[in-house]
Order: sequence, then structure tokens, then C-alpha cells
Amino acid sequence: MDYLKLQFHDFLNEQGEVKIAGHTFYRDMILRDLGGEGYQLAFNEWLQQRQEENLSRADEILSRYDNEGRFRKLKEIHQRGAIIPFVGAGLSIPSGYASWTGFLYRVLSETRISKSDFDALITDGLYEDAAQILFDNLPNGYFLEQVENEFGTKREITGPVQRLPYLFKNAVITTNFDSIISECYANIALCFDKELLGADAQYLPRELGENKRVLVKLHGEADSSRHRIFTKSEYEQHYSNQSFLENVIEAISNRTLLFIGCSLSVDRTIQALTNIVQRKGSENVPRHYALLQLRNEDERLTRRDVLAAANIYPIWYSDDHNDCIEALLEKLAEGVN
Repeated sequence: MDYLKLQFHDFLNEQGEVKIAGHTFYRDMILRDLGGEGYQLAFNEWLQQRQEENLSRADEILSRYDNEGRFRKLKEIHQRGAIIPFVGAGLSIPSGYASWTGFLYRVLSETRISKSDFDALITDGLYEDAAQILFDNLPNGYFLEQVENEFGTKREITGPVQRLPYLFKNAVITTNFDSIISECYANIALCFDKELLGADAQYLPRELGENKRVLVKLHGEADSSRHRIFTKSEYEQHYSNQSFLENVIEAISNRTLLFIGCSLSVDRTIQALTNIVQRKGSENVPRHYALLQLRNEDERLTRRDVLAAANIYPIWYSDDHNDCIEALLEKLAEGVN
């Protein structure tokens, strides 16, 4: 995987540059210049060591709670090619993009809104209401300009998001505005045949039925207000009622979803999945999974119950987000062609 070569170069250069007769040389450049075969052998050895470390870390994660049996089932489904990843902001943050909360608070500093009132909205998970208040209290066009500045510019891609094209070939669903996923797939010549924005996500089953590679951007894109869904008014514009939203969510969840980099707070998507399960029964809809960071042990069972109502079953990790996601994706790929 070529994207890992940048990490390999960082590994080679950890001990500093080589200085000879007043000239500075980098260890990765020396190794490449001395012979391509030697460089490739060293890279393969590093890659194997990294894989072993990831698998060991994944085994440690899976030994906790009820993760192991759940992951075994997830892997069986993945081996049949029946998993669609649902990607959240947690996979874009390593590349320098803000989290939703971080972005909203940064824009808050440009308003006259009471921080205590705003804190209450964020604490209750009312992100679209928080975005709406910012939108309403800023000059015309200012909030949209901030969205484009933050999420509509390209940045150097880092982190486990680069692993997605090697694991999931058919479709990806994301709530992110940025273009990272498209770029990752294009980088290995696996461009998407179709992008579905906003409520057009309801057409995913048809596109997959035609064997197309599809990217669903459930909340649209940063640089286009036509399909973008961020503020409360934008939600109401695109999803005029709860049943319409549920139809869209039902369309994209007719295969097993794997949530990665998602906080999975009680938002409209989770509520829609919960309503679908209540209406159809948990045995009559696909079971979904999530790689989910556990920040507070005392809240685990409460969060489990909320997610179970939406037919989402978490694989918990508590250490560094990027390292754990990388390790679990390595384990998911192990032994799979």
C-alpha cells in the first residue's frame, strides 16, 4: 500500500539526518538511491512488523467486553462483501479538518451569542439547532463561507481513512462535507461511478443493483448549498417530514453498515434507524456495527441500549482513536482477498 510509504520514511528518518562533508542527507533518500530492491525489502519488513503490531493491538481490543464474538460475525459478513462503511468526521480529523463541535465553537467566537446557551445545545446533541443559531446571528453568507473555508479545501490526507479503498469496493456512505474519501479512492484508480448527495441517497439500492461504485454524501458537500444539510432549516428543507427521512435511511441501510469515526449521538439518523426497527422488528432489518470509542466506562451500558434500539452493535475501544481504528481495520482485512 503506497500510502504507507510516507509513514515508512518517517520511521527511517526518526534518528535524524545523515551529515557528510557539510551536506545533509535523509535516510529514506539514501536507501532509495542505493538500490530499489534494498528499499523494497526494507519497506516490506517494516510493513510486516507494522501489521503484526496492529494485529496484536486489535487482539487486545477484542479481548474486552463482548467485542470478540461480535467482530468475528462482522468479519464473516465482510468476507461476503456485504458491508458498507458509514464514515464520520473522526476519519477526517487526522487530516486537519475540524470536528463538528470544534467547527461550531470556532464560528461561535465570531458571534454575540451567549456561550452558556450554546453549550446547552451542544450538551443535548442539538447540533443542527446550534448551527442554525450561528447562521441566523451572522451576516448573510458568512456561515456558508466558513463552512466552505473549513471543509471545502483540500489537505494532505493522513490516517486510517486511506485504508478504506482496500477494504470496501462497492459503496461508502458519509456525513462529511470534505472530499477525502473521493481522493483516497481516486489515488488507487478506484474512482466512484456515482455520487449521491443529500436525499438522493434513496437511490443507492438502484445504483448498487447496476454494479456501480457509489459514494453517498448524506449531508451534501461544503461548496454547494443545493444539497448541503447542516442547519435546522436545511434539514427541514430536504426532509420535509420524518417519514421521508426514514425512507432515505431505510434505503441506505438495507445492507449491513459499519460506522467508523462516528460519535453516534442521538441524531436524526439514529432516531430514524430506531423508528425503522420499531416498525419492522429487529429480526427483519440488517444488523449494523460500529467501531466506537468509549470515553466513559460508566456510560457504556446506557449507550449500548440506545444503539441496540437502532440495531447497531458496538465494538468498543478506549485508547488512541487513530491507532485503534487502524488496528481493527487491519484485523478486518486479515485473510481476506
